Formats: sequence, C-alpha cells, structure tokens
Amino acid sequence: MDHLLLLMMLLLCSSGLQAEGEHNSTEPGVRLVGRESRCAGDLELEHEGEWRPVEGYFSLWTLKAAGVACRELDCGSAVSVGEREESSYRPVWWIRSDCVQSGSALRECARSGSSENILTLTCSGKPISDIICDIISDIICDIICDIICDIICDICDIICDIIN
Repeated sequence: MDHLLLLMMLLLCSSGLQAEGEHNSTEPGVRLVGRESRCAGDLELEHEGEWRPVEGYFSLWTLKAAGVACRELDCGSAVSVGEREESSYRPVWWIRSDCVQSGSALRECARSGSSENILTLTCSGKPISDIICDIISDIICDIICDIICDIICDICDIICDIIN
C-alpha cells in the first residue's frame, strides 16, 4: 500500500512538473521588467505588435486584478501592486482592473494611452503547484530513504545469515 501511494505521488508530481515545463501562457505577450526577478517589476503588455508598459495611476489595480497577471506569468499570486512615476509621458496600455477581473484577457482590456505612471507588480514567484510538489517531494524522499534503508538492512541480514 505504501508503495502504491508513493508511486501515485511521484506520478502526480512529475506530471505536474512536466505540464508546467510545457506551459504556454494564454497571454504570451505579458512580462514584468526592471527588477532582478522575472516575477516582479513594471507590467508590460505586447498588444497590436507593440510592447508598452501598463498605466498605473488611474487604473486602480487591486491585488485581485494583479493576481490575474501573476498567474498568466506563472508567478503565483500578487503580493503588492503599485506605481512608478517616470519623468515624462510615454505611450502606455491602459487596462481597467475591473475588465481583467471579469475574466477578459489582458489584451481584450487594453487601450492605447499616454502616462508617466507605470504599474508595478510583485508576485509571490512560485505557483502553488510548485509549493505542493516541493512538500510532496520532501515527504517522498523521506519515505524512499526509509524503504531503501530497510531493504539494505534486509539484504545485509540475509548475507550475514548465509555467511554464518
């Protein structure tokens, strides 16, 4: 029974990791830039063939709306949302947070505009599936070590019995 449970957990975790490795975001033209982590920075959107930052002042983004972008980036959930002010106006994409929260794709909610305020996001950086797999992996490693040690001890006992 323990072996069956172990096998099921290994298959579940490895299939989840494979699926994540092959994950294609429904929004390939979304990114966070300007920080050390790929899961934090200025939100940028490629729309109509052009990369632009997302406006951050009048959009009134909530953590719930920011979470949509974080999930699209496979970066877990939103930890913080804010704005960064630039020295001059530049082309931006205006995205209403209520549009995103309604289930529409970021591109469907984008409108061309100009602003000096850029939306900044910090995501948790790790999808919940990775966290779960990490925990399961730790448990599985402990179980495997116990099983292997038991098998090795059994083999040693058999060898000692044969020798004696």
